[in-house]
Amino acid sequence: MTHLKYKKDWQVSAADEFGRLAQGVGGRIKNPTDTFTFIREEDIPRDRKKDVTYGSFTCSVRPEKADPNKTRFTAGGDKINYPGEVATPTAEMLVAKILFNRVISTPGAKFMTMDISNFYLMTPLLRPEYIRVKLIDLPQEIIQEYKLREKASKKGCIFLKVVKGMYGLPQAGLLANQLLEKRLNKHGYYQSKIIPGLWKHKTRPIQFTLVVTQTTSKESSKNITKSPQILGRRTICGHSSQMMGLRQTTCQAT
Repeated sequence: MTHLKYKKDWQVSAADEFGRLAQGVGGRIKNPTDTFTFIREEDIPRDRKKDVTYGSFTCSVRPEKADPNKTRFTAGGDKINYPGEVATPTAEMLVAKILFNRVISTPGAKFMTMDISNFYLMTPLLRPEYIRVKLIDLPQEIIQEYKLREKASKKGCIFLKVVKGMYGLPQAGLLANQLLEKRLNKHGYYQSKIIPGLWKHKTRPIQFTLVVTQTTSKESSKNITKSPQILGRRTICGHSSQMMGLRQTTCQAT
């Protein structure tokens, strides 16, 4: 973010990421997630000071996205002392490939991908986590809008109180999965007890796999799930040219 050639674009990208995770920035984030709030060091409970972790940035260029410059702020999961279970059942590549083959070999079957936008980020945590970030690593727009210089510690650090799931937290994936399963169960969907990440419907000929970035489904009828109502989250549904790194083309069994 400090390189003169790329500073402008990536400062905006990083500010948008913090605005999305916090309470917005510049009025351009429509649905901020309230994942964390900026706090002072003295606001951290004494018994949790040993659990404060670091935050880091990952940047990537995603040409298939509306905004190709993607910045992700992640928590240092290796420093989190979480006492509960963290393993998350998700589909392996083999399961997804078997589903692909079943779609193209089943007459009348249809395939779609669905992105559950921000679901991973908006799942409430069972306890708050705390992150320390250097003030100089934050975008100037965020520093000014949230008046972070007033909250900085003597060592020039800002602290975040995280109350919802975010990238890097070891428990975030499992909590999001449990919430998703609870909501899908109410509408007749259930996860296979034998094959992690494979879901079916009690009465409809629908199957889908759940992976970290996308949901893929096979349907043999015109029963299209009302995903926003079921999931309780804003979703982006439709066809994608890639899934789990695999390129897709439209094909149908006859």
